[in-house]
Amino acid sequence: MDIKRRTLMAGSAAVLLAAAMPAAFAQEGKVIGVLPKTVINDTFMNNLANFAVAKGEELGLSMEIHSVSGHGAIEEQVSAMEALISRKVDGIVLAALDSKGLAPVVKRAAEAGIPVVLVDSGVETDPANYVSLVRTDNVRAAGLAADYAAALLSYSGKVAQLEGEPGSEAAINRVKGFHEGIAKYPDIELVSSITGHWTTPGGVEATEAILSANPDVGLIFASSDLMAVGAAEVLRRRKRDDVIVIGFDGIPEGTDLILSGRAAGDVSQSARGMGEQAVTILNDIISGGKAAADMPKEIDSGMKLLHSWNVKEYRKDVLGLAD
Repeated sequence: MDIKRRTLMAGSAAVLLAAAMPAAFAQEGKVIGVLPKTVINDTFMNNLANFAVAKGEELGLSMEIHSVSGHGAIEEQVSAMEALISRKVDGIVLAALDSKGLAPVVKRAAEAGIPVVLVDSGVETDPANYVSLVRTDNVRAAGLAADYAAALLSYSGKVAQLEGEPGSEAAINRVKGFHEGIAKYPDIELVSSITGHWTTPGGVEATEAILSANPDVGLIFASSDLMAVGAAEVLRRRKRDDVIVIGFDGIPEGTDLILSGRAAGDVSQSARGMGEQAVTILNDIISGGKAAADMPKEIDSGMKLLHSWNVKEYRKDVLGLAD
């Protein structure tokens, strides 16, 4: 299939990557806008957006990916949403950068009659303003990481967490899940929990700060695989092979760390599940097959704890990588 791609600017810095089917094959010209947090240096979001586009194309929809310049570009994402609303697109898939900052524009989409499916992160708005929220149960998933961390440390020692972008609901829930999980183990101390902004450079900076203040830390849980890569790099440079790393996402970069022995585990989430389910829901509504009220308000897209025993199988079956 011939897919046209173009790059435009939304506002001053937002990047629009549009993937549109030829009009003759599109489902009556129905347009779905996909707004990941950012596809720039974020493998998980890039994968989620691409899976959404592929599913939409399969269903005969005209798909557009609207990305912004980074995880802090909240106003850019708001502007991209406003542009889609003004164009009266048929549906929107949104991974909100900020749970409060995106709430007003999600409400405006609802008032304009445009169905919105949230993915990965929710927004603080009346649930009537969106159709469904498709995401990992981040509290439970981070709690699983806490239990695994405790077992790896034989239930005694010091741990730290690299948090995601402040204001992101996913980041908030991964902090909640890990902190509450670790609190169950009286002989494990959480000595630091600071943001790495979801990125590898942020993970490097945060890990440097953690090790400087807590040289006896025994394990670092990174709330994203890209931050885990940063943590692993700092530990390599410092020759600190005594510090354990656990990541979160299940993207190739995180599984690479397990294969190379630089991480002990990774909590995977499903970019495919989020992207494909979100578009399927919108297609059902647009086609008239179902009403928004028929859809579940929240869908858990699943998770899995990866380690050295199952990571190769996961890479082959889920990521399509041949080792």
